[in-house]
Amino acid sequence: MSTIVDLPEPTKKRMIQLLQILKSWSSDKITSMAISNATGWKDSLIRHDLWLVGFHKGVSNGYYVKELIEVLEQILGLESHLEAENQISVKKNCCIVGLGRLGAALLDENLVEGSPFVIKAGFDSNVNRVEILRSTFPLYPASEMQFVIRKEKIEYAVLTVPSKDAQQMTDRLVTSGIKGIVNMTNLILKVPENIKVENISILNALNLVI
Repeated sequence: MSTIVDLPEPTKKRMIQLLQILKSWSSDKITSMAISNATGWKDSLIRHDLWLVGFHKGVSNGYYVKELIEVLEQILGLESHLEAENQISVKKNCCIVGLGRLGAALLDENLVEGSPFVIKAGFDSNVNRVEILRSTFPLYPASEMQFVIRKEKIEYAVLTVPSKDAQQMTDRLVTSGIKGIVNMTNLILKVPENIKVENISILNALNLVI
């Protein structure tokens, strides 16, 4: 079972970024200075974040990368669990809603390769677009969204529809049983409290790096 800790959102985002760094790290250990150089975070912030996730196994010359990866995956709920009898990795099923230019650029399952996520479907209101586009996973008209999401046990959605259609599609996703949405539109979505939304805006991200 995952031990998902209720971390502050800024800490959670940093720990997800740190996890990606650790998975490509070539040494057995990593120091807080190395993490700071790779991310720009202060040493004190790194130590505080690791304290929040309950990792207290640092050594004088760094942290053991393997141990830190295991802890972060467990805390963030990102590890692949194994069923006791069949030893089958359990994946978190996702879909892409909106197959315009942005959505079409995401039609490659390799985008989530090596992660606990798998893209099971793509949806668009334009039937012709669904028929013309090619993908490594099935594409469906938006009219089939509720049926497919429930059939494929899809829990998470990446929303890339035009902003004018975003709330309507969101309402349909919520009705279909989606637990979380990555919102790549410019609209602030209205969802029930139990549905998590992560807003991603390229413009906002650019403003943050100025």
